Amino acid sequence: MLRCLTALLILAVAIPATASVITTDPNLPPNVGGYVSPTQVHACYPNCASIDLTNVLHSFFFNVIRIPVGPNELETFNSTATGMVSVGGGSFNPVTLNGPVQTTVFGKVGNTIGTFATEMTAMNLVGAGVTIRESPTLQSTGQTTITDNGGGTYRIDSFFDIFTELSIDGGQNWIPSNGSTHVDLVDFPEPAAWLLCGTGLLAVMRAKSRKTIPPDYGGIITSSSEVGQKETSAPCRHPFERSFP
Repeated sequence: MLRCLTALLILAVAIPATASVITTDPNLPPNVGGYVSPTQVHACYPNCASIDLTNVLHSFFFNVIRIPVGPNELETFNSTATGMVSVGGGSFNPVTLNGPVQTTVFGKVGNTIGTFATEMTAMNLVGAGVTIRESPTLQSTGQTTITDNGGGTYRIDSFFDIFTELSIDGGQNWIPSNGSTHVDLVDFPEPAAWLLCGTGLLAVMRAKSRKTIPPDYGGIITSSSEVGQKETSAPCRHPFERSFP
């Protein structure tokens, strides 16, 4: 349980573990990890005193469709972004945005590994009265490198420099960000792992507040009627550990 507590403290300080991901699937977008900005401020519209968006994690890419266009691969998929937003210098509040993204990977068709130029050509994320889109007039370019690690695993390094626009009136008016935002692909804890740790830690804290656990029992005992009944739970994984077949 101490290991779980340590893992949760690390998670609270910083989500990213490494500036790349390791996966058994070399297809794009990656099926693990997510994109984050290396700086605290993700984007400001038009300046941070007006609208400040921070701690953004763009991940959970699903419903992926890959279409060959000559030598290039056009990818469309749904995604989720979470972060904190402040309006007019007020307090930061959590926000969750969902929506489609479209990217192009140049020269990807027929190539599993290599270094590829990329471009985000469309993005439309909506949530909590906020809409963020990729700029329809400026190019959001990047680069992705896929390396065969051997043993059936691949390392993916990827980044984008994204120009975005924000709307708080349902898309009637758009505010461009004060420049492009650099985001890197990073690994981060699997939700099931740290949720399991958090649940286990909470259970132990509740149990100790009700009754001291006798040394003869390794399980969690919450009442005297449970003495003699040993409850076991799955071991907590450190959120930065990842195993592969």
